[in-house]
Amino acid sequence: MTLPIGDTMHIYASFESGVDYTVRIKVRMRDAVDGSILEESLRKTEQRYPYFSVRLVRSGQAYDYEKNPAPVALLHTSRKVTLNSPETNGMVWAVCYEDDYIYLDFFHGISDGTGMYMVLATLLYYYCNGRYGLTDHTGVHTLEEPVTPQELYDPLATPFAERLIREGAVSMSEDGLFGALEQPKNAPAEAFTILQDGGAAPTAPTIYDIEIPERAFVSFTSASDASPGTMVSLLLLRALDKLYPQRTKPLIGTYVVNARPMVGAVGTYHNCISSLDFTYEGKLREMPFASQNTAFRGITFLGSDDEKIQRNMAGFDRTVRDILASCPTLEEKRIAFAKMRTASVNRHTSIISYTGQWAHPATGQYIREMWVHAPSANNCLGELAAVGGKILLSLHFCSDSRDLVDLFFEELTANAIPYELRRVAPNDVPVFTEP
Repeated sequence: MTLPIGDTMHIYASFESGVDYTVRIKVRMRDAVDGSILEESLRKTEQRYPYFSVRLVRSGQAYDYEKNPAPVALLHTSRKVTLNSPETNGMVWAVCYEDDYIYLDFFHGISDGTGMYMVLATLLYYYCNGRYGLTDHTGVHTLEEPVTPQELYDPLATPFAERLIREGAVSMSEDGLFGALEQPKNAPAEAFTILQDGGAAPTAPTIYDIEIPERAFVSFTSASDASPGTMVSLLLLRALDKLYPQRTKPLIGTYVVNARPMVGAVGTYHNCISSLDFTYEGKLREMPFASQNTAFRGITFLGSDDEKIQRNMAGFDRTVRDILASCPTLEEKRIAFAKMRTASVNRHTSIISYTGQWAHPATGQYIREMWVHAPSANNCLGELAAVGGKILLSLHFCSDSRDLVDLFFEELTANAIPYELRRVAPNDVPVFTEP
């Protein structure tokens, strides 16, 4: 195999930076989990996604994936586990369970949230089929459906930037590749960050799990011309503004975007994300709250434009390929990609990622909660999920940020949004062993 371009930066940079680039999705079921049924469900699920049955290895002066014939591990525990190790049969993903929780542990270096949710949907369907007799698998990949070319398609398998520039026009060809777009010439601004500029004391990675009633929050966001993701981004930036009113760098909130529709790769399992930025300064900072929401929605609409996302993906593609071409040794690649990651981290104050409401109501009726815990690669990160009539927000920090969280709660209270702080706990994403 050849390591996909979309995975490369995060894999090399994570090892150099000492960050486990992994995700844990915690699903609380309606009843206690039946381990034997979950075992059967996992075997069917891994069979449906053979391209995830791999281990990460060293291949000369590079990392790569190789097929792994071992079964995906099922562990009866809620503790932090180690992927790509004997504990998990050398696999890049695993499933754990305890009491009424199912945990999907996944390496972000092989897929993003959209890809992980595909696997989770299949696992939960087979589990609910065995546990409750569920037969509705609308929108879920099952063994009755073979792996499709759309799943395997990698939009960055050939040089995306070169292709865009060479073709000289925006167009969709038969193989799903887009035409040319000029690259942005101005470097992004360096953002205010909590650790470097705010003087916050570094701590072990910590997560605040916050539950918000979906009906109240969605009614509020709709009335404010916002979406749940953009609303949380705005409220968090407003809290940051109150905590750090005197600053020389801008507050920049980054919003993660699923780039698949914009680059002709709707079904792909590969990492395929981009982002857009909200700069909370100047006129926008002085606007009334309602106008700020409208501005954020406009920025979201413009920033999610096909051509804008294609430019972003083309720039990323070109940068990764240039590093690979100029860094012959493994050590050089690790150092170069770590610098690329650091530059990216310094471009934002906060990041919000929202995968949308759970898209499978048939299994959703058996789910009480779903929490998404992400890598501790960024100091101020929010992951949203929506299921069972709840918005489930996990705020991630690597610093003493309780004052910021309290100010965020004040923003919710000021807008009559009820909430419950469910837990404050160390980040429990899996460890990932370097090959």
